[in-house]
Amino acid sequence: MRSPDDRQPVPRGGSSFAELAQRFAERVAAVRPCVDAQYVRPDWVQRNAELERDLLPVPPVDFLRHPSIAFQMFVNERLLPHELPYVRARLTDESLLAEPSVGGPPTVPLPGTDLRTSSNTVHQLFHLLRYEEATGRRIDDAATIVEWGGGFGALMRLIVARHGGEPTCVIFDTPIFSAVQWLYLCAVFGEERIVLHDTAPVRPIRGRVNLVPIGLAGATEVDADLFISNWALNESMPKAKQDVVDRRWFGADSLLLAMHAEDPFTEAVRAAGARALPVGDFLPGQQYLVT
Repeated sequence: MRSPDDRQPVPRGGSSFAELAQRFAERVAAVRPCVDAQYVRPDWVQRNAELERDLLPVPPVDFLRHPSIAFQMFVNERLLPHELPYVRARLTDESLLAEPSVGGPPTVPLPGTDLRTSSNTVHQLFHLLRYEEATGRRIDDAATIVEWGGGFGALMRLIVARHGGEPTCVIFDTPIFSAVQWLYLCAVFGEERIVLHDTAPVRPIRGRVNLVPIGLAGATEVDADLFISNWALNESMPKAKQDVVDRRWFGADSLLLAMHAEDPFTEAVRAAGARALPVGDFLPGQQYLVT
């Protein structure tokens, strides 16, 4: 367990959502060509198209409630009774559970406090804490962190906050989700912390969160300490999985993956030295693979 003084607060003061939303369309246009069709399953092609159609030209203030985000990126509140006690027992700073208002996410009261959290934030912290407990590593041991499939940026927000330093972070995702991550994370942290790449080669900016559309993954020069992919690789096409393996997890020697226990890709992850852990009885058939 961490001591109370081992995590420094992340500076707040994100950019104005209204101003960022006005520039969202130009950001989408810049990254739209940066896609590899061999990486994306047909169902996600459809979801991405629906999301882009509904968020352009200016995303609504409650964009996190769009079905392609709310139904895919926010877990059901039925997980809270299973995950929240574990998380609260291991956090020394419960302010990490506070949910930013950006995007109008669904929230619930955090019992015994004035904070509001979300089942999604609890779920993401549960992943990080399980990883730390299982491996004996801490998130802030990693100077460079790569995430494959970052959703709207929820996990990376928590990684940066829990890390406490200025890690170099890279998120690979479809172009529209890279743009959504830009919108969300800039609104939370400020634009100075976030870089949205749209040209090759990609050289991640040190100490920043680098958002990389998947069409530029092969042209990204990064040597990671930690590679994370929670239910994203098992929803990627075989070409994407093979390229990640061929890149040797972008150099990372530590892995945190969550996926369906029956996914054949498990063997490739085990071959990298990972061991499997059940997520919990409350999520049967789901596992972590960690090194």
